[in-house]
Amino acid sequence: MAILVMLNNFLHDLTAAAWICSAWLLVIIRNHFLAKRNYVQAYLEIFPFLLRLSLLSLILNLLFGVVRFLNYYQFEYLPAAGRGQIIALVIKHILIASLVIWAGLKQWSMFKEFNRITSGGK
Repeated sequence: MAILVMLNNFLHDLTAAAWICSAWLLVIIRNHFLAKRNYVQAYLEIFPFLLRLSLLSLILNLLFGVVRFLNYYQFEYLPAAGRGQIIALVIKHILIASLVIWAGLKQWSMFKEFNRITSGGK
């Protein structure tokens, strides 16, 4: 069981990194491609893929996070009890939750913008 929990924790961290990178890449590509009007078509081709990748990695991250949470006390807390990790985890999750909210709002606005561009500006 410990091996499965370790694998789940690795996948949780990996999907967190994939989500943050793909969300940030969406912002960078949008700013770069749309700033130069001759790259709009490239943006229209790349955006749907990156948006799906970002959303998939966020969903997987949340699922792996639930498993991690359910097994946290037995596999992570007890071996490291007394090291002040709870405060660090609370601070980390507040920062990450803020990032998730910011990026989610940014992605939503980019999605609406993408739909406006593809529908001819209506």
